[in-house]
Amino acid sequence: MGILEMLHLRRRRTPFGEYVSPKVIRKLLRETKPGVIPPPQVKHFQFVVILVDDTNPQQVSAMLDTVIDTLFQHHVSVTNMMPSLLVGVLGVPFREGNSAEARQELVGALLREHGERIRIAHGECDALVGAFGGHARHAYGALIPGFSGILKKLLETKFGTAVEVS
Repeated sequence: MGILEMLHLRRRRTPFGEYVSPKVIRKLLRETKPGVIPPPQVKHFQFVVILVDDTNPQQVSAMLDTVIDTLFQHHVSVTNMMPSLLVGVLGVPFREGNSAEARQELVGALLREHGERIRIAHGECDALVGAFGGHARHAYGALIPGFSGILKKLLETKFGTAVEVS
């Protein structure tokens, strides 16, 4: 492996590494040719949208760490993260764990482990997934249809509960 290829892999690994599980990154790097980013594709996948209680800002970061650990244990790719909001998808970019049963198991684990500190909206859809925002940014994500409606439902639930959306 030449120095230019190593630099290219490092540049690709940096943005992905903040939001995507290490297992997914390794597989992407093995299966993607340097300099080639596949176009976004429509896929069927399960999703979870999680809102962490931010009434105590000093605890939000630690809470997010434990929630992300739970997501990674269930083979979920985190495709979007804001200060107290996470979007995770099952079956993207790989098919493993992409079932309604796996999603229900994940939601149960999140509620058991994080109790009254999170709200969850979850479901399944067909949507565009892939790298968005230009080649230099390598922002991998999923465009969940009706996302603003999902956020509205999420905000209407109380902490410690989950709502399934379709």
